[in-house]
Amino acid sequence: MKISRKLAPVLVLVLLSATACSKASTVSSSGGGGSSDGSDKLAGSQTLQGYDSLPFKDILAMPEGDVKVAGKEKILLGFSQTCFNHPWRKAMLESVLAEVKRHPNVSVVTVDGNCDAAKQSNDIDDLMARGVDAIIMSPVESAGLAPAARRVMAKKMPLVLLDRDVPAEKTVFIGQSNVEMAYETAKKMIADMNGKGNIVEITGLSGSSPATDRSTGLKKALAEAPGMKLLAVGDGQWVREPAVKVMDDWLTKYPKIDAVFSHAEESSWGAMQAIKNAGRCNDNIKEYTHDGSAPGFKAVKEGQFQADGNYSPFIGDIGVRAALGALEGKPIDGAKAYSQPGSYLQLPNLPLVTAENADQWVPKGWGTFELTKNPCK
Repeated sequence: MKISRKLAPVLVLVLLSATACSKASTVSSSGGGGSSDGSDKLAGSQTLQGYDSLPFKDILAMPEGDVKVAGKEKILLGFSQTCFNHPWRKAMLESVLAEVKRHPNVSVVTVDGNCDAAKQSNDIDDLMARGVDAIIMSPVESAGLAPAARRVMAKKMPLVLLDRDVPAEKTVFIGQSNVEMAYETAKKMIADMNGKGNIVEITGLSGSSPATDRSTGLKKALAEAPGMKLLAVGDGQWVREPAVKVMDDWLTKYPKIDAVFSHAEESSWGAMQAIKNAGRCNDNIKEYTHDGSAPGFKAVKEGQFQADGNYSPFIGDIGVRAALGALEGKPIDGAKAYSQPGSYLQLPNLPLVTAENADQWVPKGWGTFELTKNPCK
């Protein structure tokens, strides 16, 4: 993603760890338009294979070139990411940059919420103080960022939420249905187990809307399968280490666990390590997960995971187009009223990845990190 025109200097970021939150950081563009090459450094792995590979590029499609907004020669967007502690989050930034770079008079300021609701709330205030024209936010958790959303809307600025929602007014919330994705994953699990067995659930960060919705999808499927028993639910926080701990506890407590239903691939790999640590590899505990990385799809192909819910991070480009369209005064096509204030643009579901279609999806997954080896082999 090189930029041919010359940009003024930018603040250079230290690449953040993929496994732990780092110190807060800001990326800003400066000078005459274009995208922020400081953000390019943060995106780092460049897993996006060009603009045409974006899965949702035709949603709210916008022609390349300057964006015409009355009274504005240049447009500055603010992108507030929950944190950059995971390659999924960096991949979302890549899709933000991919769209920004198509519009010479558009720039973006990216801020890192550092996995902290208070920090991200302050970041929103900082973006407004810096004079951004619209804000795109993926909130760390729902209730804690509602006041920040209200402050943005009080300024009559477009506010676009990605992946995670807040219970407050916004211009639009954009995301796939976590409920339906988890429901399809759970149905596969139930079918594999012939409708009978003991399972445990490792959730995403408690209080975040995707974690709530993925649990809802699982419960919907379990309500149709009375022979399935949910033994325990624990917070895996979307990453590996907490999942190891909760799975360690369950392996001590429960002599028979047939499957793990995880909200994130990292949690599944953490659970697998705990199984190895406990000497329970011969139990052949199945793994059902979500997030849609290329290594995750490879894990399905190899039999580490039995299914992987296909949840793309490449939605930042839609967020940029929604924000620019709102500044132009255009309606957001396809956005509808829903159970929360504001509107919801629900993205199409992507196919559940199983052994049957893993080969097809490996090239389409995000992430260039190495596939974690199965600790039980």
